[in-house]
Amino acid sequence: MRKTFDKEFKLEAVRMVKEDGKKVAEVARELDLAEQTLHNWVTKFNKEQEAGFVGSGNLKPADQQAREFQKRIRDLEEENAILKKANGHLRKKPEIIYHFIEQHQHEFRVAKMCDVLVVSKSGYYEWKKRPKSQQKIRKEKLTAQIKREYLDSRKNYGSPKITKQLNKKGTKVSQKTVTRIMKENNIRSKTVKKYKATTNSKHHLPIYPNLLRQQFKVNHPGEVWVGDITYIWTKEGWLYLASIMDLYSRRIIGWAMSDRMTKELVITALKRAVTTQRPKPGLIHHSDRGSQYASKDYQQVLRQYGIFTSMSRKGNCYDNACIESFHGVIKKELIFHENYHTLNQAKRSIFEYIVSFYNYKRIHSTINYHSPLEFEKLYYARYIAKELLRNTTRSS
Repeated sequence: MRKTFDKEFKLEAVRMVKEDGKKVAEVARELDLAEQTLHNWVTKFNKEQEAGFVGSGNLKPADQQAREFQKRIRDLEEENAILKKANGHLRKKPEIIYHFIEQHQHEFRVAKMCDVLVVSKSGYYEWKKRPKSQQKIRKEKLTAQIKREYLDSRKNYGSPKITKQLNKKGTKVSQKTVTRIMKENNIRSKTVKKYKATTNSKHHLPIYPNLLRQQFKVNHPGEVWVGDITYIWTKEGWLYLASIMDLYSRRIIGWAMSDRMTKELVITALKRAVTTQRPKPGLIHHSDRGSQYASKDYQQVLRQYGIFTSMSRKGNCYDNACIESFHGVIKKELIFHENYHTLNQAKRSIFEYIVSFYNYKRIHSTINYHSPLEFEKLYYARYIAKELLRNTTRSS
């Protein structure tokens, strides 16, 4: 089936290239797109923006001024944070200040720390060139690797996942050692209290039986999809996020956002899921009993693709635990750390988190510490290998 993408998805993909400064190839990998497809979207955007192309990436003068103002605020906040952490180092010898800068080089810019702490950048780099013991070199290398994994996870990973990532990349280290180094360098996983939103199940629409029965372990992609809705506060009002997850890989294959929690919201997410992953015979779609999922129009789309409907039991939050867990994760790792002024700001932030981090990078213990996309591709690689072996055996 030829994949078709809606205008909003295309615009967000183009903005990731034009406004976030990412390369077409990088964004294409994160979105699981053909590189040429994304290149065509960017080309079309460039040609049509002067004729009123929706969502133009050119910033207005007022927006540019606001961005520069925000950058200055970030600079001042960084300077303030450096001074708070370096309070006891201000009147110390340069070597002590250099050591502080080295310890915090993954948290603050080196040039900014040198400027705030009144030491020369050239002096700091000269100090770094001095010979060090092998033990210190090994520890510094390991510390840098830990900080890199921590930052790459957007400060979400604790010592268990960082240890797994390091081991996967060939660095043999125990979790005990990683924990100790993280403690010494004040590296902590972000933790925020989870909160849950529920849909309206008080309606007179048909209710379907629970076919899933909390069997969250499946053997192949496309066996079970799970869906749910949650909400996010912005200064323009509530934003609703509808998500659909493939239970095998935990990949978010369909999502949609709107300022209204309607059946159209979940239908858009479902159609995106169908575009991402062609439904296979026997596919089960599981959700709660919300009126949006029970609606005639939503069920009609499911029937159109031969998808079976499954719904949670009344008042049982564990029946749809996996997708509710995703909504808890995105709030804990992203939303609760942001202060969204507009609905569009929240939409862009959530879109980027799902495609660039959650699906593409974030490892899960339930899928052997792989990312969803990586785990899915490993499945298909094994499948192709088995088919080749089977054909070779038959021909011989």
